[in-house]
Amino acid sequence: MKKILVFWMAFVFIHSSILWAGGWSNMLMGARAMAIGGAFSAVADDPSAIFHNPAGLSFQNEGLQFSLDGFYVWPTHDFVTPSGTRAQSKWNNAIPQIFVSYKVNEKTTVGFGAYVPYAGGGVDWKKEDLGIPLKSYMGVYCLTPALSYQLSNRLSLGFELNFYRALLSVDTEVPNVGQMNTEESGSSLSASLGLLFRPSQRVAFGLSIRGPSTIKLSGESSFVTVVPGLGTIKFTRNSETDIKLPWDLEIGFSFRLAENFLFSTGAQYTLWSVLDKVHKKIEDVPFLGDIETDEVMNFKDILVLRAGLEYLLPGGIALRGGIGYDPSATPNESLNERNIDVDKLSLLGGIGYRAGRMQIDFVYIYVSGKEREKTITNFGFPLTTRYNLNVNILGLGVTFSF
Repeated sequence: MKKILVFWMAFVFIHSSILWAGGWSNMLMGARAMAIGGAFSAVADDPSAIFHNPAGLSFQNEGLQFSLDGFYVWPTHDFVTPSGTRAQSKWNNAIPQIFVSYKVNEKTTVGFGAYVPYAGGGVDWKKEDLGIPLKSYMGVYCLTPALSYQLSNRLSLGFELNFYRALLSVDTEVPNVGQMNTEESGSSLSASLGLLFRPSQRVAFGLSIRGPSTIKLSGESSFVTVVPGLGTIKFTRNSETDIKLPWDLEIGFSFRLAENFLFSTGAQYTLWSVLDKVHKKIEDVPFLGDIETDEVMNFKDILVLRAGLEYLLPGGIALRGGIGYDPSATPNESLNERNIDVDKLSLLGGIGYRAGRMQIDFVYIYVSGKEREKTITNFGFPLTTRYNLNVNILGLGVTFSF
């Protein structure tokens, strides 16, 4: 009977690798910034510069600025089985954020941001779609104090610390074994640096660098299984998960075609290759001791491209539009229904209105994915699965200046 129990416990843990939410980087920062394609590192003239390029804070004229933004996301993850059956996961979620900046003196500005730079979503597969229920969520929240100093009339420098707090939740079941639930959290720290150079009133160049970090999540993993001869067994064990966050380097260029007409572009290079694997540990498993597994990820570095326009109309109205290209960082070996990642083309547009000390910004984003195929061999027969991702996003921001 002991051998049977060991076999069933080993089966559970071998099949309990980390279940991801499909998508890691979250660039939804500032409704106005997103309406011009997210190409904001060389603009950085509102409080969302805390994320895009903290060097821009010291060029801002207002003494105190407070920005409250929120995005509502409608993602659709598509998975087509080898038999041609299509399954979809739809888990809508809201992503709020706060940015505050304060001009201490003519050259020095401080700021603070609370936002979600990575993940912030999940998948919710029904049992009738995959054969098992699978609900998985991951979010990396960030608290960022920032400091910006204007070195000259043309050049400013920004520095900030990023305090991360990550949450991971998995609720699923292993076929013919039982239910599994994981709840873990963890913290880490990184730093960011920004430069903004304005050689003239019309032209600006931006550079921002976000440092890497490793987050060790810890919590509990619970299991309910039925073992022949022993009945239902329930137990909870301490568990740990290690994840790595990448370097982010972004350069930007903005040009005012006229006093009321802004063009901006940006290129972001993300070193996702640091995420070669995710290490999982579950402690003190009956008859097995500590169980440790590595889920191979082998992510690759990617180059994200963005561009956008802003046109100011009389009466405080602004029209905006943008485009972005975000390639997949996930190789075929780690592409699956738990981690759907495809090349994405984003179309963005919005409108803003400024009245006195208040500005309201609205943005709509449509993200169109390019379907990917993956072929595996099972008992000598090739089996092809297909994956895709499409997203609709609405964003609203309100900024107060004092």
